[in-house]
Parts: sequence; C-alpha cells; structure tokens
Amino acid sequence: MQQREGSAGERIVAIDILRGVAILWVVLFHLWGDLEFFPGAPQAYYEQLTWQVRHDQGAWRIFTSFTDLLFRDGFQGVPLFMMISGLSLTIAAYRAGDALNWPRFFAQRFRKLLLPYWAGVALTFGVMAAIAWRQVSVGGGDFGSHFSDGITISLHSTINIDRGVVFASVALLPRLWRAEWFFAPQLALWFVGLLAQYYVLFPLLFAVMRRIGVLPFLVSTFALTAGANWWIIDQYGAPEFKFAMVTGWAPFRLFEFTAGMAIGWLLVAPGARSTLAVLRHPVSIVAMLAVGLAVHTTGDLLIGRWAVRYWQSLALPLTTLGLALLALPLLVRRPGRLDASAPVRALTTVGVMSYAILIVNDPMRLVASQLRLESVSQGVWWTFLVAVYVPASIALAWPLAHALGLMPKHAPGRRLAPVTRMEAAAAGALEAARPVVTGG
Repeated sequence: MQQREGSAGERIVAIDILRGVAILWVVLFHLWGDLEFFPGAPQAYYEQLTWQVRHDQGAWRIFTSFTDLLFRDGFQGVPLFMMISGLSLTIAAYRAGDALNWPRFFAQRFRKLLLPYWAGVALTFGVMAAIAWRQVSVGGGDFGSHFSDGITISLHSTINIDRGVVFASVALLPRLWRAEWFFAPQLALWFVGLLAQYYVLFPLLFAVMRRIGVLPFLVSTFALTAGANWWIIDQYGAPEFKFAMVTGWAPFRLFEFTAGMAIGWLLVAPGARSTLAVLRHPVSIVAMLAVGLAVHTTGDLLIGRWAVRYWQSLALPLTTLGLALLALPLLVRRPGRLDASAPVRALTTVGVMSYAILIVNDPMRLVASQLRLESVSQGVWWTFLVAVYVPASIALAWPLAHALGLMPKHAPGRRLAPVTRMEAAAAGALEAARPVVTGG
C-alpha cells in the first residue's frame, strides 16, 4: 500500500533509505580504513582521481580512485546520521503537537539509545575476551596480558584496556572528557554521547527555530558551528589537535543536527508546503544536486588544510550543507511504487537496523584485525572479507535489533489501524523518534 505523505504514525520510507545508505557507507569506510591504516586528507584522493583522469590511466584505475575517494569520505556518514536524527525529532514534534509529553518522550528516546549502547559494550568486551583466549591458545602467555594489551584494530593499533577505559566505556560521558577514552574501546559507539547532547538541546533548538524562522535558524547555527571551529583553530592551530573535542561535542558540529531539523520542518510543517512544491520541480532537483556537490567538495577540500588555517572552520559546515542538499531530492520526493521494490525494501530494512549493524560491525573489525595478525592465507582472508564481514554484520544485526526493540512494529510505508487524533499524534511522535545510528 502506498504511503500517504505526512500521515501521523507512519514512517517516511525515504528516511530509512537514507539511513541504509549511510550505514553501508560507514561500514565500508571502517573496512577500507582498517586496510589503509590512517588514510590521508580527502584532498589527496581528489588529486589522485583527477590525475588518473587527466593522464588517461584506464577505466579500472579511474574507478578504483573514485571508490577510494568515496570510501575515504565514509566518515561523513556520521554527520548524515546526525542530520537524520534532527529530522526525525522535528517530525515527531510537529506530528505530536500539544499531545507530546516531553518527560515521556525523553525516557523513550534515551532508553532506545542507551540500552543498545550497553549491549554493544558487552558484545565488544565479549569478542575481545574470545580473541584473547585465541591468542593464548596460539602463542601462549596469560589471558590478562592479551586482553588488556594484545587486541588490535587495523592490524597496527593496539587497544589498551584498564580500569579507566572500562569505566569510560560503561558510563559513556567520560568518553568525552579525555581524548584517550574517546574510543574506549567501542570505536564506533562514541557517537552516542554526541547524540545524547542533541537530544537534550532539541527542545530549546526547536523553540528557537519556530520563533525566528527556519532560514535565520540555519544561518545562525551555521555561524555558531563555524565560530566554534574557528576558536579551536585560533587556540590550538588545527582541529586535528583537539580531535575528540571537535568530534564529540555538539557546539563544534551543531549545524549537522539543525540542518536535519530544517528538513524535518520542510517535510511536515503546514507552512512549508509551498516551499516543498518548489523543491520537487525537476529544475530545483538538478540545482540542489549541482550546488550540493559543489559545496560538499569545497568543504571536503578544506579538511586537513593547515595552510589555509581559519578557512578550515568552514570544512564541516560546508560538507554538511552539501550532504543536506544532495539528500533533499530523495527526502522531498513523493512516495511511489519504487518504494515497494525488493532492492529498496532491502535497503530500507538495513536502514532500520542501522544501530544494530554498527554494534555488530565493531567486533567484526577486531576479528578481521586478528586474522591479519595471524597472517592467514589470502583465500581465508578474502573469504572472510566477502562472505562474512559485511554480510554477517547485517545478518547478525537482525536478531539483535529485534531483541533490543529497534525494529518498528509496522513495516515501513504501511498505515496503522485507525485511531483517535490524539492517539495518532502520540504514535507519530514515538514512531518518528526512533534512535538514529552513526559511526565513523
């Protein structure tokens, strides 16, 4: 049955499609990054691609240079997910109206955010214990030493476990206090602390957006984000010198969340209908894609460019703006028959399970590193890579997502049974306000 646009209590299929694209981008980035080991700034991959094209190095080399650039930018799945989170919260708020109970809303939201996080913590420590026992059986030594100082990621990086790391991992917020605890040791789950900040800030941001208008709100939060990054550069020389701070604290990346809020307004607010109609015009779609690509590329080329110093403060806001413009044609389109096709439904399901996929993917990275550490044969390694790493990350996430209550009660795009107006508003709030995953 075709989804009725904007109906309370219905998931918007395009959002789950975007989640699916984002989580696959993140998983491939993790895999590629672990193999590359500390890849350079995106600019190097743009230069590699343009050099291959200019010198006519052949279709295969051009293609692999393009995929290198695509995978290198996979870390931007994080701002994409934060954008989706702002979008989902805003839709929930508009759909619920006066029926939204903020304390109940936050209780639901944080439960769906933190319980899976702690499950991910337990799973990661469990897999690390299994790897440590494996190391004992292969090379001898004691379990404690292998567990605390023998597990690797990306083959070359050792994960050090002590009481402080365990405390930061379980308590979550301490991960934001000290740089050495930021990846402690669930490398992809640092985003939970950032998302929690956005949840807390949302009521204030929502009130401000409605009071001053969407465009001033976007301009203001873009400026605040750039200003916070300008301050980091002024104080420390480059954002990379305070990586944990600029990555994990909301002021330095606020625009990615507020950009999503603006899109949420566009999709469901009554006053946005005329704007929505304009953006659905083919000319507008082409313009959004062209401008989005140009803006995103500009921001991408500023990342890691110490020579331009303060211009780096625009890198993240510009890449986020570019991602928002590139995603808009998908998000503003009217639902159609394509949404019911098998590939789109599969991608939608992957998007719905995105949080669980990321939880499973982290231990997969540890297993992959251990296999490389043991110098297994190329046949074993590529079998694991192709047949286990990505497929198992998705397959194992399915029961985990169900166990953690992350799967929707109704299939995406299906209408709920008739209810009263107030019940529909409350259902819409809870359904749209599901946790949004990210990683990087």
